[in-house]
Amino acid sequence: MTSQFLGFKPEALQFLEALTENQNRVWFAEHREEYEQYVREPMKAFTVALSDALAKKDIPLWGDPKKSLYRINRDARFSNAKHPYNMHASGLFTRTGDKHSSGVLYFRLDPLGSRVAAGYLQPESHILKKLRLGIVNHPQAWLAIEKTLKKKGYALDYSHSLARIPRGIEDIPSEVESAVKLKGWIVRKQLPRSSICSKELLQEVTSFASDLLPLLSFGWHALEAMP
Repeated sequence: MTSQFLGFKPEALQFLEALTENQNRVWFAEHREEYEQYVREPMKAFTVALSDALAKKDIPLWGDPKKSLYRINRDARFSNAKHPYNMHASGLFTRTGDKHSSGVLYFRLDPLGSRVAAGYLQPESHILKKLRLGIVNHPQAWLAIEKTLKKKGYALDYSHSLARIPRGIEDIPSEVESAVKLKGWIVRKQLPRSSICSKELLQEVTSFASDLLPLLSFGWHALEAMP
């Protein structure tokens, strides 16, 4: 598999749009070849190409075409929504190449709005506490990261936050209190169809990853500094 990638074809989004309206296994079986040709195989190629592009920029994130991509089939056992298929295609890029590493770059191919995101989304409790303590122990470094992100047009998602100071954390500087209350630290960027279907997609996602590397690195340092 080569690392060259010229963008997704419009048929990829067209297939996912059709899948949205045809959430049944008979239809999917009849159109599986289209899924493989326009969605699955291009997602694999994109994973390889983006991993190469990130490596060239010394960004320590990469993806494995077999381990980093999410399956099109949904596990609906614990969900009220029982449709059998995801209506988008997505994958994670991490320091280890699998989906179980903290600090991620996320890519989503979606007819309702493709996007890329980076950061720490809903981390496990022991990781969450270390990240919060990292902010408490280095408030000025954290504020510098937020300031830089804002200058570049990015904003942390503050929609998922605790109402009170989290237990077990004391002496929080007032200027970072809102950040410490967050349940995760994530930045998103929408990708228009013109970008998704363009050879410039790799550059756009790589540039986003480069811009978000300070946020990811802050978290990695916080996790490594505490046992």
